[in-house]
Amino acid sequence: MKTIRFYFCIFTLCCSHSLFAQEESGNGMLFPQFEQGVVVLKNGVRSSASLNYNMLQQEMRFLSADSTMMTLANPSEVIVVIIGDRRFFPGSSNGSFYEEIQAGKGSFFVQRSANVISQGKASAYGGYSQTAAITSYDSYRSNGGTYKLNSDEKFKINVNSLYYLKSGNGYKKFYSAKALGKLFKNHEADIESFAKENATDFSKIDDIAKIVEYGYSLVDNK
Repeated sequence: MKTIRFYFCIFTLCCSHSLFAQEESGNGMLFPQFEQGVVVLKNGVRSSASLNYNMLQQEMRFLSADSTMMTLANPSEVIVVIIGDRRFFPGSSNGSFYEEIQAGKGSFFVQRSANVISQGKASAYGGYSQTAAITSYDSYRSNGGTYKLNSDEKFKINVNSLYYLKSGNGYKKFYSAKALGKLFKNHEADIESFAKENATDFSKIDDIAKIVEYGYSLVDNK
């Protein structure tokens, strides 16, 4: 059996009692827990690992044999990371990965990022005020990342998504029907009409999958 050596950065896992009232949409990781997956390299080597994606730092993480959390380095050497039935591709030189989403006979890609945001400082009677003065600070640690926070403040993790179509060896971003229409040249009006007739919501992946599938169908019918 071939073995693979991952070149990695080791992150210390810190457990502590927090002074913050944290309201989070998860902990910044894409999956609730590490999931079994496979890393496929350009040299043909495949390696099984417990994997997860850190959206805060946009890094693919894996667990070592002793359950230490590590970062998958050198993403340029990776063809694809498969977690369950989901596929992730190196999206840029900074280590981020894009998830491929099927859309009919074609597909599009999602780049997810996350940031810690404040919902206000604790105020009298158990409420929170976004305008209250803040003078004390501490840190919030999540899966290897350290973030400066304000004491007595409510926080949550906000997830953002960017969408792309594959173009040659790169990716082209789209964020609206008009932007998507430009990627399906000569079909701009058709795609904008489809979005209007179907009330396409570009914050919903299912809606995006439908309009991208429609775009590919226009190309296939030429």
